[in-house]
Amino acid sequence: MTKTLIDTSAWIDFFRNDSSPYTDAVALLIEQDRAIITGPVIAELLQGLKTQRESDDLCKLLSIVAYVEVKSDDWNATGLLLGKLRRSGITVPLTDALIAVVAKHNDYNVLTIDQHFNHLNVPLYPVAIQ
Repeated sequence: MTKTLIDTSAWIDFFRNDSSPYTDAVALLIEQDRAIITGPVIAELLQGLKTQRESDDLCKLLSIVAYVEVKSDDWNATGLLLGKLRRSGITVPLTDALIAVVAKHNDYNVLTIDQHFNHLNVPLYPVAIQ
């Protein structure tokens, strides 16, 4: 089964909501050992911590979710992608583009709530919204 790089937006939903389609998807991916995290996502999560409990929850998460490293080729591909998008009149955050490139280079899906990923030509993990 394909592994899935989980974007910051889906992690935030997972930590804040008891039940949502994204919370359920993150929980399933963790349970099936298919959840992936990367440095930019960790940095975004760390910058938003407000309490010791949130910090503890994140530490537990980091101990069980597989980590994928960002490589130099990922940075180069991200810069080229952002330039191509900008020339087309589309601007997306660097971190979203980098997450998409890392996922693509590793043949992962991306689980996200963020609409920027619709411009990034990466397979998205399907979430059933009711």
